Amino acid sequence: MSNASLKERISSAISKFENGKLNYTSLIGSIDSTGLAIESIPYEMVVEFRNILLRLAIEQSYEEEDCVSNPKEILFQLKEWLSRVPD
Repeated sequence: MSNASLKERISSAISKFENGKLNYTSLIGSIDSTGLAIESIPYEMVVEFRNILLRLAIEQSYEEEDCVSNPKEILFQLKEWLSRVPD
C-alpha cells in the first residue's frame, strides 16, 4: 500500500473523529496501525508520530475521567506531521 493511501486513511480517521463518528479508541487504533505502515520517513518523524499518539492517549484519559479534553492542538500537529510524509 502506498504512503498516499495510508495518509488518506489517517486523514479520513481524523475527519470522522472531528465529526463525532469515531471515538478516541478507534482513532488511536486506526492511526497507530496505519502510521506504522508508512515507509521512508526519518527516525525523527517516527518519534514525533509516537509522541502524537501518546498525547492522544492522554487526551482520551482526560475525557474518560470527565476532565476537559481539547484534542484540537494535537490533531493540528498530526495533520502537520501528515503533510510532511512523502507520498
